[in-house]
Amino acid sequence: MPTAFLKRHNGHLARKWHHLLLALGGAFVVLLLASSHWQATASLKALGDLRQQAVRVEHLDSLLIQLMDAESAVRAYLLSGNRAHLEPYDKSRATIGTTLEDIHRDLGALSSNDEALADLSGLVAIKLRSLEQAVERGSAGEETRIQGKRYTDRIRERILGLKAGLAAEAQDSFDRSTGHVERTRWVVAIQAGAALALLVALFFVVERQFKLREQLAALLHSENQRLDALVQARTDELSDLASYLTNARESEKARLARELHDELGALLTAAKMESGWIARQLKGAAGAASRERLARLDSLLDSGIALKRRIIDGLRPPLLEELGLINALRILAQEFVEGEGNPELQLELPTEDLLLAPATALAVFRIAQEALTNIRKHAAARTVKLAMRVTEGRLELAIEDDGRGFKTGWERGRHHGLAGMKHRVLMCAGDFSLDSQPGGGTRLRIGIPVPGTAMPASGQAEQGEACRT
Repeated sequence: MPTAFLKRHNGHLARKWHHLLLALGGAFVVLLLASSHWQATASLKALGDLRQQAVRVEHLDSLLIQLMDAESAVRAYLLSGNRAHLEPYDKSRATIGTTLEDIHRDLGALSSNDEALADLSGLVAIKLRSLEQAVERGSAGEETRIQGKRYTDRIRERILGLKAGLAAEAQDSFDRSTGHVERTRWVVAIQAGAALALLVALFFVVERQFKLREQLAALLHSENQRLDALVQARTDELSDLASYLTNARESEKARLARELHDELGALLTAAKMESGWIARQLKGAAGAASRERLARLDSLLDSGIALKRRIIDGLRPPLLEELGLINALRILAQEFVEGEGNPELQLELPTEDLLLAPATALAVFRIAQEALTNIRKHAAARTVKLAMRVTEGRLELAIEDDGRGFKTGWERGRHHGLAGMKHRVLMCAGDFSLDSQPGGGTRLRIGIPVPGTAMPASGQAEQGEACRT
């Protein structure tokens, strides 16, 4: 099975596992919230039931207390004959009916309480009637006292029975709530444990993701370093190749210039001398036509010699070797002004010549020559400025024009001349800057380190390797 397919398959499975873990985590969270809500609702219901049971018990106790207050008030009245003692009795008679209604409302929902409630209502009515009769007679006989006590005991037994039923019901509700809470606790504990296990699983998954990202970042970093090293190696190779080609071209130009100067110059000079000898040998009218042709031949030979000189000057400027860089730049500027268009040239050069390394001087001269050639061909400038300054160990050359300008962005197949100038500067370990825009002219600046510029002539050979070869 291909490795790429396995990687895609493993990545697909990993994504499915991640989605499954997230879905399970969400489900556990929802279940935990639902269980917590269920437990809270059940607990609140149980508390409500207990409160209701307490209210019911309170009603039963209130009925018993009211009967005891009424009976105590009647006894006090019968013993003292003071009707002021009947005040609690009157209040109890007024509230006992309401309390009985509350008890019927509380306990009437269960049919098992019907008999007990009916008996309790009857006993309360008999008790109140006996108390009322005692108040009316103003005295209570022995039999009335015995019956009153018997009714009171029966009422107390009924109330205690109803309270016992309420207590049993409350205990049952409490047991149900306790069991529910216990089950809910286990459910929540299980869900919490599952959620914790899920969190642990997610932690390991995330940790693995972080490790994979770190490994991927390290892999990308190493790959970027490898690619950067490869690009740098290729760039160095291309730069070395360009330097070799530039030096080879200059060497070939120098060789051609020497051969043209030596071989072709010797041939043309010899031909010039032979034509002069022939002209001197021809005398009389018979040789007039031949002398005319020899004159045209001399003129052609002079043109050939001048052409040879121009070609040699273009291949290897002798002015640079014979007069130095400053004078060579002055002559180059003069030829530029005398050319087509008659542009104005502002020239700022050092007053004294500099003894530079031949490679450095040639690079500066070629850059200036290429820049002025480009201005003449493409810029249509009215004003051009060429300035060279030498500071401590640094030569700076600036060439500016007010011509058409151009976009400085790199385009394939264009600006090879600028690329050549930049490479010459880089060969000399210098820096190159170009600023131009359409309609805004062009500003070219270069800076080349030139240690020991004011050296004697004997030191010129020591600076021969200032630019990289």
